[in-house]
Amino acid sequence: TEEEQELMNEPIGQWGEKWRQLMEEMHPEQIPSLQGRLQWELIPRQIDREAWELRKNLKAQYAKKYPRPSDENFKEVMAWENTFGLTADREIMETVVMGHIE
Repeated sequence: TEEEQELMNEPIGQWGEKWRQLMEEMHPEQIPSLQGRLQWELIPRQIDREAWELRKNLKAQYAKKYPRPSDENFKEVMAWENTFGLTADREIMETVVMGHIE
């Protein structure tokens, strides 16, 4: 499809690579079937898209609940970004990456 062709033009990012690693560890027997149907290439790219969309939404929700500090206070901004990042990464792993583990 057109969407699949677009996906194939994108590199596999961190979340797609994490999915592949987990599949290799947890379900290596499924990989040949996924490769034969090009899913081994498409699924990680879909995961990356879903992950970045979720991250964008999570950041908006987080910023609404915990307003981001002024850029003038570097330490507070870094603390805010780090806390958000850890929170978002956990949610992405649980929701998106693990959601695609068969």
